[in-house]
Amino acid sequence: MKNANHLIWTMLLATALVVASAGLTQAEENGAVEIVLNPYEEVDWENFERHMAALHTHTLQSDGHHRLEEVVAAYRDAGFTILSITDHDTHEPNVHVERGNVPEEEASPYPDPEPEDYPANTTWPWTDFGAPAPEELGMVGIEGNELSDRHHINSLYNDYGVLSRDKDEDEQLFEVRDRNGLAFLDHPGIASDWWTRQPVEWYFERFEKHGPEYLVGIEVTNSSPQTEKYDEGLWDQLLARFMPERPIWGFGTDDMHRLASVRESHSVFVIDELSDESVRSAMEEGQFYFRKSTRRNDLRERAPADELFPLLHAIDVDEEAGVITVNGSNYDTIKWITAPESLEPIDDYETSNEPWPLGQVVHEGDTLNYRETPELDRFLRIELHREDGDDLYRTFTNPFGLATGE
Repeated sequence: MKNANHLIWTMLLATALVVASAGLTQAEENGAVEIVLNPYEEVDWENFERHMAALHTHTLQSDGHHRLEEVVAAYRDAGFTILSITDHDTHEPNVHVERGNVPEEEASPYPDPEPEDYPANTTWPWTDFGAPAPEELGMVGIEGNELSDRHHINSLYNDYGVLSRDKDEDEQLFEVRDRNGLAFLDHPGIASDWWTRQPVEWYFERFEKHGPEYLVGIEVTNSSPQTEKYDEGLWDQLLARFMPERPIWGFGTDDMHRLASVRESHSVFVIDELSDESVRSAMEEGQFYFRKSTRRNDLRERAPADELFPLLHAIDVDEEAGVITVNGSNYDTIKWITAPESLEPIDDYETSNEPWPLGQVVHEGDTLNYRETPELDRFLRIELHREDGDDLYRTFTNPFGLATGE
């Protein structure tokens, strides 16, 4: 079945790439716009539950500053019900104890005995590392690793860690696939001497080679405010090349290493029940949204997220009228965003924090008639913004796929 699905996806993608290579085609030139991919199609907005998810976190098992039980408790107390510990597969435990940043008496004694794939082992199950089992806390825990030898990859739902340092990103992703895992690419825009930025063509090749049944998306909100346009621009550029045939879901994560200084960025799953099956299915189908603010603060002390961020209550799609309506609250503005005006770079991706054109904002307001918006092309995503002094809080939807009738 996987091979058949991959073949179908490849044929659809080949058609899409022919169109993309010819440049952006406006809806007004090709006929009426139709929604052919809706990540929220199966959502019952009145009855489904919202669950905050932290999908990229670290503990003393790699380069985090806290023991697992402290991390789990902090996220549960902050209202998170979905959590993945994604310690780096390249690090031995207690890095910050050795560096003098964490007292020796607080060091993590786990794992004991060392597993066969130490130190590339996952921090799983939680009970082997001193924390309660997720179900005891009313949480869904996801086994994970941050594959970190090359471009960092969030690897979920499997126990893979890269012991040898001779596997490139494609080999690693195929291994995730073969272990029935899911993956998304981490923080592309980091500006650091230990990170090598890649051109948009590199990301194109990864998503062309690896199907959506296991490479589900990319981190869009993680990096500092200085580099967030890099990640958002890359996402828009990839969506303009692949949608609607091949979705690339956007993830928000805080990449937590220290609880006292956490990026306010996370994902929210809209699911019928809190279960392993529902969470994984939503991750595959894009049935979640994500949120990001310009602030950092202590996870253990900040106000509840629903008091800070714009709230998304429902998205209603009236296909007969060609209208999408957003029902939200606690926001100042709703922006509707489609493909960038150009796929050509505007600056050097290695040095600039805005090397590609961002997606076009085609409308503001809670309702959009997509058949009367000629700028729409390939995809449509929505952002809800709220300003609070110098801080900006944003809620991002995953993209809708658009097609034009002849």
